[in-house]
Amino acid sequence: MAVLCLHTMLLASPAQAAAEPLVLGSNGAPLTLTPSLDVWLDPDGRTSVESLEAGADTLPFAPAQADKKYDLDGGALWLRFEAVVQDPRTAWKMELPMSGIDKVTLHYRDSLGRWVVQQAGDTLPSSAWEQPGRYPVFALNHEIGQTTTYYLRVDHARVPFSTMPVVLGDAQLATACQLESLLLGAYFGLATLATLLAALIAFSYRDMGFATYALYMGTFSAAQAVFTGVAGLYWWPQLPELNNVAIVVLRVTAAASALLFVRTIATPKRFSRALDWLILALIWLLPAIALLDAAHPSPESFVLINSLIGASILVLLLVVGVSLVEGDRHARWIVLGFLPIILAALFPLLRNFGLMTSGFLTQHALLIGSAIEAPILFYGLLRRVTQRGEPTARASALRTTDPLTGLGSARLLLGKLRQASSTAERYQLPCALLLVNLSNLSRLQQQYGRETGDRAMVLAGARIRAAAQTTDTVARVGDSHFALLLEGPMSSDSVNDVATKILASGLRPSMELPEADPLLFHIAIGYMASPKKLSPAQAQACLDRMMHTSREMNDGSGKAIRMVHL
Repeated sequence: MAVLCLHTMLLASPAQAAAEPLVLGSNGAPLTLTPSLDVWLDPDGRTSVESLEAGADTLPFAPAQADKKYDLDGGALWLRFEAVVQDPRTAWKMELPMSGIDKVTLHYRDSLGRWVVQQAGDTLPSSAWEQPGRYPVFALNHEIGQTTTYYLRVDHARVPFSTMPVVLGDAQLATACQLESLLLGAYFGLATLATLLAALIAFSYRDMGFATYALYMGTFSAAQAVFTGVAGLYWWPQLPELNNVAIVVLRVTAAASALLFVRTIATPKRFSRALDWLILALIWLLPAIALLDAAHPSPESFVLINSLIGASILVLLLVVGVSLVEGDRHARWIVLGFLPIILAALFPLLRNFGLMTSGFLTQHALLIGSAIEAPILFYGLLRRVTQRGEPTARASALRTTDPLTGLGSARLLLGKLRQASSTAERYQLPCALLLVNLSNLSRLQQQYGRETGDRAMVLAGARIRAAAQTTDTVARVGDSHFALLLEGPMSSDSVNDVATKILASGLRPSMELPEADPLLFHIAIGYMASPKKLSPAQAQACLDRMMHTSREMNDGSGKAIRMVHL
């Protein structure tokens, strides 16, 4: 977008002062025609080019002004200039860098006195354009050394016209078009990706926020495709009647979907029913007025549509502002996302009301604002969905996860034990189940309180997990008991080594506990040298036996590890 900005500003700025007639050399650099142009507003649009040529000295042509706006409803604007080509190596073109112009016609006489006529505009199919593209582009007379007078007629309704043509070489025009196509492709690719991902997330999570975001991004990017001329060039090149209808309907639909999106996220009904009803009224009124305008276009309906869009921007700002004041933690992302697009929307609105001339900002500000807005809103929505889904995910995880230590539950362990016994039986491999009891938990709780006891359990779970492999299963199976299921090739000695490692890790002083108390473990090892497939009842019986063995170890014998053959 920055490169596109630089290129467009280059085209819009006077590269050098042109003499009369305009001399076209060999470099092909962009030249603004404004200093060489004379303009005349034909009030009824009925003057032919022949009459214009015949009465050129009597008609009130005036020098063109770059900042002047022309209201062409019912009339036509004639632009006249002279130019001479001096170098045959450069093919010169004239570009009118504004999409959406109703009709533009270029007239000039060749060396034989015949009229050469070229046309472009939204009211014509692409096949009728001299050079199909997003903007009207015309070829200038290629005859060397001949001073040619050009007459450019512009027919454009409702939106004040203020774009001045630019002359540049064919090679420079092709380079600029390729660059613009690349940047526009990047934007529409981003918009399409955001829309599809939002729709997928909305379907997966049943989330209306992402659903309305997908609707908003889809309608807005479609409106930009029409506004920039991409739709007329690629979507319906032979149906020019869709251009003017689509630009109004899609712009208004995008505004309505933006209001729907903000209403879904901010829920203004919480703090004002009147504001909520106002948003609903605008959401329904905007498309209705757009359809009425599509059926019977008029200057009055166009002004009404732009006024409603301006009102929608104010209401949108009001809703997100109130949400921000009310402490909605998601409102800041809505504000941050919509701020660039709201600022960008002011430029085409000011142009439509005749308060600003056409230029880079009126043509491309919405594209730049949308490119900034899309990822910010997407990220904000993703945070919202994640935070709203955390309680549900935690509640679902309680079936298989211990809420204190984050380890697996006894239910998870029994399922893993049945699966491990079945796998071990198939491949004739041993497996082992370790029951680890934190034997000094009661003393820690009595001496320091329940909070210290919970901290000791979390620390014990972390140290047992550190001794396990990625294929092993660690679970909490009682108030002070943990289980470690070992799978894979092993011997009784290797299992005993794991138990010894766990025992030693508990004896290390812990700064997380008062006075750096150690964790005292008693470990019962259930070793299955020839495992067999276990039923649910057998798996539970196996775990119960290991629990019983672990309790028996508190007999004062001082033995911390005991092996049982299962």
